[in-house]
Amino acid sequence: MREPFFYPEALDFVKGFEKSKIKLGLDRIEKALRAFDYPQNSFKSIHIAGTNGKGSVGAFLDSLLAGEGKFVGRFCSPHLITPRERILIDGRPITRQWFSASVSILRDKIEMENLELSYFEFFTLLAFYVFSFLKVDYGIVETGLGGRLDSTNTIENPEVVIITSLSYDHTQFLGETMSSIAGEKAGIVKPGVPVITSAKGEALEILKTVCMKKSAPLFPLDDLGVAFENGKVYIEKFDIEAALPLRGSFQAENLALALSAFHLLTKKKGDFSGSIKNTVWPARLESFSLKENKTLVVDGAHNLDAIKKVVDNIETKENELCIFGCMKDKSVKPMLDILKKRFKNIILTAGEYHRFADEDFFREIGAGEDFVKLSKITDYISPFENICVLGSLHLAGDFLKTIVEDGRYKDAIVEKEPYCYIFDSYPY
Repeated sequence: MREPFFYPEALDFVKGFEKSKIKLGLDRIEKALRAFDYPQNSFKSIHIAGTNGKGSVGAFLDSLLAGEGKFVGRFCSPHLITPRERILIDGRPITRQWFSASVSILRDKIEMENLELSYFEFFTLLAFYVFSFLKVDYGIVETGLGGRLDSTNTIENPEVVIITSLSYDHTQFLGETMSSIAGEKAGIVKPGVPVITSAKGEALEILKTVCMKKSAPLFPLDDLGVAFENGKVYIEKFDIEAALPLRGSFQAENLALALSAFHLLTKKKGDFSGSIKNTVWPARLESFSLKENKTLVVDGAHNLDAIKKVVDNIETKENELCIFGCMKDKSVKPMLDILKKRFKNIILTAGEYHRFADEDFFREIGAGEDFVKLSKITDYISPFENICVLGSLHLAGDFLKTIVEDGRYKDAIVEKEPYCYIFDSYPY
């Protein structure tokens, strides 16, 4: 046994896995889980796949279960500020101490067993280990990419499967057609396990076929009598309801999925507005009041469908600026075209991640907007009263870090939950 990591050392060790490329397939993670005696089988799980909305559904469901006194772990991605955000216990990122100790234990076993893991596979293993060690009542687990070959699909018998809305994203891995994308997402369906979905059309037909073959009860939202009125979601079939705590009308669908799963898990009925009123999910139409009477809205919308939904839910204001940056493998020009119809002032930027579209890329696709380095972005926003940041959760995180490091608008960020827990330089 080597000496356990201090927190900065644990971060450095984890960062080493970032060099690995996306590796779809279960052989590596199954070998790793075997070395830890299959921790994913020691707790009740809810497995979530889909193109958009996974994190919001998980956050709602986390709050609903916690409201019933359940001890809940949640695995989600990507993170905004610190990788600790990927593993949430009781709704908060795992502490620096738990993170360091757990990473140290995984390091020893990885070296002993000569395990090779990608970044996401490592965090899947870490989440399952932590949930098992802490004996959570429920583990809410999001897929990273797709479903069938995602490392989280080592969960053998979830209590409920949730498949959120499906659209075109990661087509280089999941296929160019909606049927192929839906087929990959449906790979997490297990025999006899109920499935709740907001999928429609061709995607829903694929899910119906898969669920029929696996004798898995299927609950499409369209069949449950879902209504959204006066800020409240009602589900007639399950006699359950709750007021929507997050901004954006599109969140009603995500809340309906969470409420449906909660009912199937607990058989509870009634109004659960109180359980979810304090639900927090960063960078999802999140608003900050900055000094100098500025309003900042940050959202991680990173594909065409998400950009459309977010733009439809942002109120038009005077003297506004849109800051846009995204990964180069996304539908960059179509997303920009949507933003140009909505915003008079747009600047382009890029975060730290190597997959970001850079200045040369934007120039090649004919984008005429100014490109500004993220390190200079705070100076650029000074003349504007309303600022909106869109295009990527990675950009959202890098932008907020830049704001905090600059210092001028720092307090508006770090004094707000959950940011007081996730900035590693902040003393909480």
